[in-house]
Amino acid sequence: MIRYFRNVWRSRHILISLVQKDLRNRYRKTFLGVAWSVLSPFGLVLIIGSVYSIVWSVDPVEFIPRLFTGLTPWIFITSSAEGGALSFASAEGYIKQTTTDIEIFPIRAATVALVNYLYSALAFLAVYLFLAPQNFSFSMLMSVPGILILYVFCCGWATIAGVINTYVRDYQPLQSLLLQGAFYVTPIIYPIEILANKGYSFIYEINPFYYLVHVVKLPMVGVELPTVQVYFIAVCIALFVFLLGSYLVTRIGRSLVFKL
Repeated sequence: MIRYFRNVWRSRHILISLVQKDLRNRYRKTFLGVAWSVLSPFGLVLIIGSVYSIVWSVDPVEFIPRLFTGLTPWIFITSSAEGGALSFASAEGYIKQTTTDIEIFPIRAATVALVNYLYSALAFLAVYLFLAPQNFSFSMLMSVPGILILYVFCCGWATIAGVINTYVRDYQPLQSLLLQGAFYVTPIIYPIEILANKGYSFIYEINPFYYLVHVVKLPMVGVELPTVQVYFIAVCIALFVFLLGSYLVTRIGRSLVFKL
């Protein structure tokens, strides 16, 4: 673990440079530029929220903010996972031609996803201030530790995905399929009460993504906070995944070069 952090710190300037490059290249030559990181989730939430608020006969002003605060962390997770799976393959030139520490490349994917998430979160808060100013309170600041927990998880997941995909190239499409399935069993579009009232609460209780999304979603809405138990489980999940990822990439080291 000490070696992992030492390697990341040693290559921190390269990491920052690569993240900046990725963010610039993503919206290069587009008219709206970085605004797309806000408009894309907003558009998706408005479409899904409008449909399901009619289907479930709920107030869209109440439902859409809850949907947004659940959907954007999920996009953060999936973007980190997808970027992480390809992180070593896309950086093949850096890895083979330089002595750059390989630990930074999955972190690069998770950090780009984090920045895009923060853009959309700040835009949401600006709009939410007009929609429901009565919900704004200091409790919303608890979304900050929730985001940090999620970032730790995403760095670990991206690292694990990158290592596995380097050895098994079928992993990346399989991961996409599994995440699509996980999306529908995670209470993001629908409230947890729907499962609980039908006796299926175990579906989200054993779902790690539920806890990771919940510690960001609830504080940001500003109505209530997750329980201490939810925070504890989310921290344990994030640390386990991060420690596993850092162990794998440190153990494999630059021998990964021969698999690229």
